[in-house]
Amino acid sequence: MLNVLFLFKIRIMKQLIFILFISVLFSCSKSANKEVEFYVRGNCDMCKERIETTVKAVPGIATANWEVKTSNLKVTFDSTKTNELDLHKAIAATGHGTKLVEMNAKAHDELPDCCKIE
Repeated sequence: MLNVLFLFKIRIMKQLIFILFISVLFSCSKSANKEVEFYVRGNCDMCKERIETTVKAVPGIATANWEVKTSNLKVTFDSTKTNELDLHKAIAATGHGTKLVEMNAKAHDELPDCCKIE
């Protein structure tokens, strides 16, 4: 009787371990990296630092690089944690506009002079 009960417990433990393994595997494969590139209004290296820092603070961001010369931002992110529109909104809140979301006027007024629209 004890052997049967012991074997039953072993069988249950194996099934639980298998279920745990499958759930961990599924959650890891659910992560979907996406890369986007879009225009962000800015002028200088201070803008670059502000834009990249803002984007990197959004959950799920892997990389963010804004080019001063082209005003283009390249971002790699986990699309299960955020989306492109959220990135535009975060940037606009700091006073930098994109083609999808207008800049926050109050935040823009508080930017250093070199960062403001000419």
